Amino acid sequence: MLFSRSRGFTIAEVFAALLVMAVGVIGIAALYSDQVQTNPEANLHREAAMLAEQIAKRIRETKEGHAGFATTIGVLCDHPSKPKLPQDVAAREAACWEDEVERKLPSGLGTITRDAQTSPPTYVIAVSWSAPDAGTASYVIRVTSPESATRGAG
Repeated sequence: MLFSRSRGFTIAEVFAALLVMAVGVIGIAALYSDQVQTNPEANLHREAAMLAEQIAKRIRETKEGHAGFATTIGVLCDHPSKPKLPQDVAAREAACWEDEVERKLPSGLGTITRDAQTSPPTYVIAVSWSAPDAGTASYVIRVTSPESATRGAG
């Protein structure tokens, strides 16, 4: 006489399959959480790049008084005041930009320096920040002002 064997899974096989699936789901969740944690750092870098490009655009668009962008010591972002000299207008704009960097980035610092050793003179824009548990980072670009290019052409 032949014995008929039942078809189906044993309880041990079901638990083994569930265990394999659980390990897979936990692994995917761990990868996703790592990606979410690095996202704030990427957002800070993106914000720093946007702020640097914003002031770089202003330097490129400004017709005269470029030296003011690099002379913000003692200059306050005072919107009601109306500076008359182009250099003073640029200095106030740079001071307001520095304040914006401080507001938008943790421990944010924005600086603009003029490199007169290059021909034509360029401006070095540096945005630095310090995110919690991530250390210090910075974003730096160089901008050539149109003022120096037109001076050499004339």
